Amino acid sequence: MATRKFNDIEYPVPGIDTAIRILRPSVTRYDFAGREFLEFESSDGSEPPTMEEINAEMEREVEIYNYYLYERNREKAYPKIGDQLDMIYHDIDKWRETIKEIKEKYPKPD
Repeated sequence: MATRKFNDIEYPVPGIDTAIRILRPSVTRYDFAGREFLEFESSDGSEPPTMEEINAEMEREVEIYNYYLYERNREKAYPKIGDQLDMIYHDIDKWRETIKEIKEKYPKPD
């Protein structure tokens, strides 16, 4: 299951595998092709999730993932940490302005 961590928040990266593992945490093995399970085993004997459950979970994951788009954009836009430290040492106002511009370009959603 793919996840991404931002500060102390871990959120899922959308996908069928992630959806299946969130919906059925006890899954030990499965084979999924197209829109059906060819095999499904879980430690608690649970049935595989339905396509409706998987689609709903993936929609939920996409909403969460899209909410944190600003974080991924900021991460790409921020200067490397060494460059930031150099800016702070030589011109802290320039550093503040650089960070402020990035935060304004990629605002955190409400």
